Amino acid sequence: MTETKHQQLTIKRGILAIVIMYACQLLAGIAISYGLKFFSPTNKVSIEILGLTSTLLSGIMIIIFYWWDIRRSGETFYPEIGLQPSKIKKSKGLLLVIAALVSTHFLAWIYRSVILPSFGHEGIIAGGSKMFSFIQTNGGVLEMSGLLLLALLIGPIMEEVVFRGYLQSSLAKKIPLWAAILITSIVFTVGHSPMILWPMYFLYSATWGWILVRTGSLKMAILIHVLSNLFYAIVGFAGWDILA
Repeated sequence: MTETKHQQLTIKRGILAIVIMYACQLLAGIAISYGLKFFSPTNKVSIEILGLTSTLLSGIMIIIFYWWDIRRSGETFYPEIGLQPSKIKKSKGLLLVIAALVSTHFLAWIYRSVILPSFGHEGIIAGGSKMFSFIQTNGGVLEMSGLLLLALLIGPIMEEVVFRGYLQSSLAKKIPLWAAILITSIVFTVGHSPMILWPMYFLYSATWGWILVRTGSLKMAILIHVLSNLFYAIVGFAGWDILA
């Protein structure tokens, strides 16, 4: 009985976490699309606002669901998904996060601003950056607040819990750590757009997965994800054309 309690996170449960996440996103998208048509049939809502609203709703749904799932699993489940203090000193962990953040964004800059233009692909930006640009130009305080809430809190928590906490941690119980990070990063990458920026997404995901392994703490993976999105938000507000 005790052994079973300490081995609650299985690969099946990790894969199910991904399925539940995408199911929530689909349901939220349908609900928001039909809901806005029902309550405002004469007003045409932009695809960007629809996307922001549905992503916010699905993120909240997913966080609530996994908050419930983690709580019902009990405290012995927490370490299985990395909900524990860092196994290295906080100061060392923070330096590690900052070093990884700087390194990945420098490599991302080389890919997006040096390599891609050499192949005739200048000015490629990510889906999130397109949404940011649209809301900055056409939206108001409410829309921008929703986007920042999604980018700096809901998105990082939701994705790190699902991808690193559940999927990567479950895979790492059965296969080598590098393979668990590789598979998780591939799954993470294909869920983002555009495809031409997949190397950047893979780099970020692999780095965040390594941070979880190195520190043993999901909180550190969430932290670097938040800081990465914060950097992009600052770049967006400043209008710097240096990253996607």
